[in-house]
Amino acid sequence: MRLASLVLLGIVSLCLVQYAVGQQQPRKGFFDFFFKLDSVLKGSRIVGGTTTTIARYPYVVSLRRNSNHICAGSVISAFYVVTCAHCTASMNNVDGVTLYGGSTSRTTGGRVFQVVNITTHPEYNPDTFDCDVSVVRVSSSLIAFPEIATVRLAPLEMDFPAGTSCSLPGWGRTTDTGTLSATLRAVIIPVIAQTTCATMWSNVQVTDTMICAGAKGRDACIGDSGGPLVTTTSSGTTLLIGMVSWGSVICGSEYPGVHTRIGAAKVRNFLNPFL
Repeated sequence: MRLASLVLLGIVSLCLVQYAVGQQQPRKGFFDFFFKLDSVLKGSRIVGGTTTTIARYPYVVSLRRNSNHICAGSVISAFYVVTCAHCTASMNNVDGVTLYGGSTSRTTGGRVFQVVNITTHPEYNPDTFDCDVSVVRVSSSLIAFPEIATVRLAPLEMDFPAGTSCSLPGWGRTTDTGTLSATLRAVIIPVIAQTTCATMWSNVQVTDTMICAGAKGRDACIGDSGGPLVTTTSSGTTLLIGMVSWGSVICGSEYPGVHTRIGAAKVRNFLNPFL
């Protein structure tokens, strides 16, 4: 299976960013290829999930350009949100870039925050999605409102063994024609062992800055990029352990989704100054 089709989740998100930004468009043939392919996908959404509320995931926000949802993100401190670098890579300036949070609905009831700066991991590789992480700063405090809260980051190199139960919320697409979900949805998925994931993705490198999770029929998809993969510890603490990075062209297939691993040294050390 070709790399171009395997990593469609990440690549189409990047195309959507470029489209919303209003920058020079990719070559017509390249752009049309991915959106024609996307139009025939099945299950382009939080696959196998159910509706949920922002009260359950108060740290989830929508990253937008010119009011268009591009990706999701997670609030990690008063002025900072973490998302994936492929979501922000084409944003050469922050004109029209906002964050929307504090509402279960993607369209009503939320609060809008102006983005003033984006910092991308210096080792982000757009070809391999290694170090797929960036931090977005807003002009006013996110946590000044009771409906928005921060999420704790996974400790440095903390191990999450295969089978660890995780939640993945988002506003990803809900139909094959590309409609985003108007309501926050979430799915429960298990962590997949790194060796198993690497074997399944034998034609693509699964690096140390990645963590795999998913099950057949349960997955993230286009519109969920940058969103949180969280788990709850035995003491009841919610930890952000990953972010939706890339995955199979067929959402919910036997291939696990691949997420940026928050506890990886390169990722965690990059994020520490923003906490």
